[in-house]
This record gives sequence, structure tokens and C-alpha cells, in this order.
Amino acid sequence: MLPQATVLLILLPLFGAGSADSWQVPLASPAALVRPYLQPSSDYSAGHRGVDYRVSLAQPVFATTSGEISFAGKLVNRSLVAIKHGASLISEVEPVCTSLRVGDSVVAGQLIGSVCQPDSSYTHCPTVRCLHFSVRSNGKYLSPLTFIGGLNPSRLFPYALG
Repeated sequence: MLPQATVLLILLPLFGAGSADSWQVPLASPAALVRPYLQPSSDYSAGHRGVDYRVSLAQPVFATTSGEISFAGKLVNRSLVAIKHGASLISEVEPVCTSLRVGDSVVAGQLIGSVCQPDSSYTHCPTVRCLHFSVRSNGKYLSPLTFIGGLNPSRLFPYALG
């Protein structure tokens, strides 16, 4: 029988560690989450690759953290703003109209635009008006709650081999 050992693990943030800016919800408080992130089982399977907040038309939208505008314009049937944060992270909000241009720098909490009307074919939130907020790292979607808070921490329980 192996002796029982006590293990202490310290989990550090995977992204943004040491960064001067913290991440925040792209809306003024209180922000009502209406649909959580749902991890797809594969890159091409069903899931929800972001979180949705209840909003109203023309509601102000803010930068989640500092970065540089990497896209601002219409994508298929809605207006989208994407911000690059360092070498590998990109956050996106939609439907958002902005006067910012690709290459513009933004700081955490800066007004970046407002919720605007998507085309009638946009059916992301069929029962309420919503703002979709997503984060990608090296092209892979992650839960935005990893960055802004809201995820329950991992809990490790002792397990005795024997």
C-alpha cells in the first residue's frame, strides 16, 4: 500500500497573468447573462462559442481589456468589433457599430461602439436582443468567463490509492 500524500496545487491564470489590465464585461453594470458558453465536442460540432448578454438597441459597449482593433465592420449579417490583445488573444463583440478603425488602440473600459441592429437574417438570440462576446486564443474559442470571472474554481479532492 502506498502512503497517503497531501498534494497542494496552485492554479494560476493561464491568460493575462502579469498584465496591467484586468478583463471586464463589455457592458456597464449590471449585465444580465442570458446564455453561457458551451464547449463544443470538436471544432465543427454544435456549441456556443461565447456568452450572450441582454442589451437594448444603442446601448454602449466597452473594451474588455486593452488592445488594438483588428476588425471593425460588417461580417455576413451583423456588425462586429474584434480587438487583438497581445500575440494570441482576440475578443469579439456583436452586433456592435463603431467609428473605430483597424489599428486603433483601445484601453480597458473605453467606449468602442454601441449595440446596433443586425440584418433580419441574424437569429443568434431569437427571443431577446443580445450582445455576443467571444474570446479566441490562437484561433480556438475559450469561455470569456475565464477572463472576466464567473467560472467556478476547480476543486481537487484527496484520493487515496490502495
